[in-house]
Amino acid sequence: MQCQLCSKKEKRGLHIGEKLVLHSMEKGKEFGFRILQFNAVVKNNTAALKLYKKLGFIQLGSIPKGFLTKNGEYEDIIPHYIEL
Repeated sequence: MQCQLCSKKEKRGLHIGEKLVLHSMEKGKEFGFRILQFNAVVKNNTAALKLYKKLGFIQLGSIPKGFLTKNGEYEDIIPHYIEL
């Protein structure tokens, strides 16, 4: 599920998505997890793709037409992970 707060136009530029991912990474480490994986990063979500690259996430390939968009079309998804 996409963070609705992160996608609101008036909230863009506040780095809310980055703060959420960094918090998830921190908590994952605290709980003893070795990796953090995001399974459904939609190919046309360029902001998320840029963020995950910046933070050092590794792309795991592409799943063709793995996400149904609001307009009824399918978009590829790109799973990502990072070692904690």
